[in-house]
Amino acid sequence: MKFLIIGDLHGKKPKIHFKDFDAIIAPGDFCSDDASKYRLKVVKLNYKLKWFDLVGKKKALKMIKKSLSDGREVLKYLGSLKIPIYIVPGNWDWTKARNKYLYWDLKKDFYKSLIRKIPNIIDAHYKSIDIGNYQLIGYGDSWGPEYPQSKKELERHTSQLENLKKEYKNIYKKVSSLFEKAIKPVIFLTHNVPLNTSLDKITNKKSPRYGQHYGSLIAREMIEKYQPLVCIGGHIHEHFGKCKIGKTVCINAGFGPYVNVLMELENNKIVKLQFHKRK
Repeated sequence: MKFLIIGDLHGKKPKIHFKDFDAIIAPGDFCSDDASKYRLKVVKLNYKLKWFDLVGKKKALKMIKKSLSDGREVLKYLGSLKIPIYIVPGNWDWTKARNKYLYWDLKKDFYKSLIRKIPNIIDAHYKSIDIGNYQLIGYGDSWGPEYPQSKKELERHTSQLENLKKEYKNIYKKVSSLFEKAIKPVIFLTHNVPLNTSLDKITNKKSPRYGQHYGSLIAREMIEKYQPLVCIGGHIHEHFGKCKIGKTVCINAGFGPYVNVLMELENNKIVKLQFHKRK
């Protein structure tokens, strides 16, 4: 089977370089990110405010609606290609799990409305999906280590550590159960790349987390324990490439509409992996 892998699109339709593939794999972040500069300010302010406090609730709601509209247009375009599109939500795709961090009084799961009734879009979040000779296991909506790793982050979250530990254990259990039931070679689709690799170090000097490894702890642990054939993620925009953890090939699908990866699988092997980036 041949798969086209596209990266974080943030409201931009992808420019497809390759021509011959059976399906598309996308690690999320379909919606646009006009609120990103405000979220970065919140991090610099040590989370003393929320981003909508900086812009006002009325303007923030307009930004959310535009972000969702842009993301839906991207997904409609992908669906129009008339092949299976396997996806997980990214941290910009407004899932219910993120509402408590992003909104003031909104409870709706916008991710469901984002993908609703778009043909060929297959949501793999917390699911195991048969694809011929393979199983695709999805875990999206991850934006950093699910439990704080550094002394600074542990100190910042002191009052929340018990809840964070409980949430981390719940996620671990849900994803691990999917691997335990897998009977075919696994394609592991995550939003974030695994923690502590060449793919997850933040090299953007403007980022408040410059120099940190900020990948997914869950992804790392699943890979080390179950050794899937491949792990496909994104989120960390600075890197576009691959590395290995044991026998697992880990791919950072990159950022923007001009990055594509073509992956060809045969039996339990990756027989071709081509990276294309237009500068």
